[in-house]
Amino acid sequence: MIQINLLPVRVQKRQEGARKIASIYLLTIVLAMAIIGYLEITYSRAISSRQEKLYAIQTQVNKYRVFQVELQRLTQRKNLIDEKRKIIQRLNGNRDAVVRMLALLSIKAPQGKIWFDSLTQTGNAVTLDGVAENNEAIVQFMRNLQSSPYIETGSTNLIVSKQFEIRDMRLRKFQLACRFRTYSEIKKELKM
Repeated sequence: MIQINLLPVRVQKRQEGARKIASIYLLTIVLAMAIIGYLEITYSRAISSRQEKLYAIQTQVNKYRVFQVELQRLTQRKNLIDEKRKIIQRLNGNRDAVVRMLALLSIKAPQGKIWFDSLTQTGNAVTLDGVAENNEAIVQFMRNLQSSPYIETGSTNLIVSKQFEIRDMRLRKFQLACRFRTYSEIKKELKM
């Protein structure tokens, strides 16, 4: 009888199975490495593209930052000029206020009955010191002032009235306070 040794065939089959498993394993590793390499290249390209865009945007931002600083400087300068212009307009609107006030006082004072010693102005508040022949002259002057549109209604007040004598004449020393309205205020009021 003939005996056949099948051991080498089994060993060969085992070796062939091991080779198939090893080649599948190696192919899987190669394929995984290829996929990882592809993803790495794709992501690195995307990252470098985004970094280039970011650099370009930052370059534009830096370019416009100079303009922004210039714009802020010009805005501050414009605001300063606007403030100065408003001050000039306000001063121009009220520059004749003192002249109008003195003209009003000379017109409204009873002729030959009242004399002024001093005039003090603080803002719109006016304080007059003077001498009058009698109380009636002071009252007449206060009524005349109150009838003027340049004096705020109800603001005319007699602060002091004292009698004194000069060369055998009895006179009244007085102090009067009122609030003066500027021409620009009256003009605004008339427009409304």
